[in-house]
Amino acid sequence: MDFDSRYMFIHRLPSVVPTIFPSLIWSRKVDSSDNQVFFTFDDGPCPEITNFVLEELDKYQAKATFFSIGKNLLAHADLGHLIQSSGHSLGNHTMNHVNAWQVSYQAYKEDKVACDVVFDELGISSVGFRPPYGRVNRELIRDLASQESVFMWSVLTGDYHSGLSSKSIINQCIKAIKPGSIIVFHDSQKAFPHLKIVLPALLSYCHGQGFQLLPL
Repeated sequence: MDFDSRYMFIHRLPSVVPTIFPSLIWSRKVDSSDNQVFFTFDDGPCPEITNFVLEELDKYQAKATFFSIGKNLLAHADLGHLIQSSGHSLGNHTMNHVNAWQVSYQAYKEDKVACDVVFDELGISSVGFRPPYGRVNRELIRDLASQESVFMWSVLTGDYHSGLSSKSIINQCIKAIKPGSIIVFHDSQKAFPHLKIVLPALLSYCHGQGFQLLPL
């Protein structure tokens, strides 16, 4: 596993975790010759940040997946439609970025369903669900994972972490990215100080390595 030595921040998912939760999607099974990776962006849409992401992706004709918070998607429906019309995919990230470990499962499910309703009302397709903070519980795994795709990740950039350096994030992610990797970024104000440096660097790296960036 890879981590920033100052903060013990784990960028690469320990291999044992997917074996504990096999019904969740941690990476894509692809042939190594396909050279496909999957960039994902959580917590948007956020007008300035999401537009920056879309512009950077477009420079490389790269496609990605945006796991959107329902209240943000409702407030910025035009961005949601732009993401979709640009060939990217979107997924549910709950209505209010709810932590599964801090509320009842019923409250959590209602918040998740409220986000589903936003997608339906806006006519935007959802590829599946990503739990905020990556936090799940037994009920969520039992119920949601049996009904739709629940996407986790294999590489966590940590772009939201003010204690990390952009250089460290870039270096550790380069070590961790491999065919089939699902990589998490955040199109949020909190993450932008790192994102504006890390995303262009990793896009350039993936392009140079011949990776094909696809939506989930």
